Order: sequence, then structure tokens, then C-alpha cells
Amino acid sequence: MINRIKAWFIKRNPIFTSHLQRNGLLRLVPPALAMYAMIPVYIFFHIICIKLLYNLILCPLLAVEPIGLKHYIVIDRHLLPGLSYTAKFHCAYCGYANGLCVAASVLLTRISTEATPPENTALKLIAMPAYILTSSLSILSQSLIILTYDFVMAPLLGLHRMSMQQASEKMNASGFADAFTGFGKMAQLCLRFEYNCTLRHANSLEQVESQWCPIKHQDNPAVVYPEHHQFFVDRCDLCKLRKVLCSEGTVSTRKPTW
Repeated sequence: MINRIKAWFIKRNPIFTSHLQRNGLLRLVPPALAMYAMIPVYIFFHIICIKLLYNLILCPLLAVEPIGLKHYIVIDRHLLPGLSYTAKFHCAYCGYANGLCVAASVLLTRISTEATPPENTALKLIAMPAYILTSSLSILSQSLIILTYDFVMAPLLGLHRMSMQQASEKMNASGFADAFTGFGKMAQLCLRFEYNCTLRHANSLEQVESQWCPIKHQDNPAVVYPEHHQFFVDRCDLCKLRKVLCSEGTVSTRKPTW
């Protein structure tokens, strides 16, 4: 009877039981609590920073196309049969968080290349403080997520971190925001620092999702997926996923450090 219950639990929770077997419960609880604690931060980042401040206020002021979140946030893996409600929630959460991060990256890239100062003098005076406020709130939101990842999740799970210097080197290599000069040096510094945060945020999500929900989404040509999605396991191959997670801990090319 006990063996049957154990087999049922493993089948319903293939990802959690893989990490439980590999890491032990004490290493899993703090990262899980930290992940749940970030839910209000993501909601703030979504509703206030992206939807309200960027899409509704700043994009029209800067003559930039607003970001369509439906092309980035994909929540479909909870429909997989056989997963527990906890696993379904984790998959939905990963899709939500990664979609927001990819959308923010695309939006900042658009601003860096397409933004133009308003011709109206009054609007021009409004645009600068509005942008700096929005960028500051976005930086604050993403910094909370990065700090939680760097000091709670990464050390306990052996995940890889990205430093500010590494993110800056990546930006410099691509020439990010080099042409963003029409709003002054302060605005350019804000944009670069915000994108630096977005790169480090994306790194943390790549590491977490590659451990905790590395299952492919349904094919949809209208959706922009994160780059690490290419390494994920097919939706019908959960047994293979459990073997990979038990032995390697992740589907990422950057394996856990212990």
C-alpha cells in the first residue's frame, strides 16, 4: 500500500520528487518560500510598471509601440494531465514570470532604438520625470527579485548568478542604448541600468525554470518564448524529465554547482 502511494505521488509530482531526492527537503523550503514571496512583486511589475506606466503613459509620449503581453505570457502547461495542483501552479507561475521578463526586455530595446522626444514643450517636460519614475519602479521591482534569487535561491540550489559587470559586458557588446541620447545622460543611464537588471532577472528565471518547470509550451507561432525554451523536454516525456532532473538537476547547459 505504501509503495503504491509513493508511486502515485512521484507520478503526480515528477519535478518536486526529483529535486527532493537530489537536494533534500531543507534545501527546497527556503527557495520555495522566497519564490512565493515574489508573487506580489511580479503583479506590481506587471500592472503598474508595464501596463500602466509604460504602455499607457510612456509609450505614447515617446512614440514607441506598446508591448502586447499576450505574445509573451504563455500559461498552458497547467493543462498537462497527471500533474498535481502544486506542479500546475508552478508551471503557470514560470510562464507568467518569464513572459513578463521577455516582454520587458523587448520593450526596453524598442525604447532604446525608437523613442523620440515629444515636440510639444509641455509634454517634453513631462516625459523626462515620467520616464525616470517608471524606470526607477521597474528597477526596484526587478532588484527585489534578483536579490531574492542571488541570496536565497541560488546558494541553496547551486544555481548560477549573473553579476552587474557580466550584464554590462553583454550590453556593451550589443551596443545597447548607445543611440538613446535625445533625453539626456540621466535617462540613458536609467535605461542602461534597468536593462542590466532585466538581463540579470532573465538569468535567474532561466536557471529556476530550467530546474522547476522545463516542459515545452504548446507550439504557437504568435508567441515569443525565452531562449532557454529550446532545451525543454517535450510535454509527453515526463519520465525522461524526471531522469534528467534526478541525475543532472536541470535541463540548462549550466549545471548546478554542486
